[in-house]
Amino acid sequence: MNITSINHPDYQPLLDKIAEVAAQIHSYGWAEANAGNLSIDVSDIVGKHIPTAEKWYIVSRTGSRYRQTAIRPHDNLLLISCNEDQDTFFPEAAKPTSEWISHRCLQRENARFSVVLHTHPAEIIALSSLPIMQHPEELNQLMASLLPELPLYLPEGVAICPHQPPGSLQLCQSSQKVLTDQKALIWTGHGLLTFASDLDEALDYMEIIVKAARVFFLQAGLQR
Repeated sequence: MNITSINHPDYQPLLDKIAEVAAQIHSYGWAEANAGNLSIDVSDIVGKHIPTAEKWYIVSRTGSRYRQTAIRPHDNLLLISCNEDQDTFFPEAAKPTSEWISHRCLQRENARFSVVLHTHPAEIIALSSLPIMQHPEELNQLMASLLPELPLYLPEGVAICPHQPPGSLQLCQSSQKVLTDQKALIWTGHGLLTFASDLDEALDYMEIIVKAARVFFLQAGLQR
């Protein structure tokens, strides 16, 4: 079987992990309907089979749902071969998530990670509506004080991207502008992205940030 098919056995361990993480995300309620998506650099796997100068990614398909990805990952993901000028989809008829434009630029500009994980936690969307979001340093200090594990896992803090239309070039550009060495990014009014070398690590970061946000709202409720 050709390595350009997502059914190639070399992808199976990764697809099993994607299914496991997708099920967990759905169980948390972070992915209503077809919300959220992921991209994973698999250039190393492809490079073992064919000489290639392109970057290769496994990406969520347009309209895919995490709950379905957990059951049938092959049907809800595609392979993308990517160079500076052109993307090629495998299978050809498959289309990537509408937010591929943001995944693409974040992946290509950040060789330090291979996984981009995006979800829609209600706590993060609610938090992003508050005035403190205009002051990222203050927000990061507050979240670190509420959950001591956060600075242990995310010492660089969390980056904040102003509201931009989902799937837009503006969202991609704004994300690049605010993201330096952080491993997490809040899209204002939209959701949360984490960046890591593997899916477990990306989900760890997401769980920690969402818990810090939940503690924030619990504490605010107790103070009333």
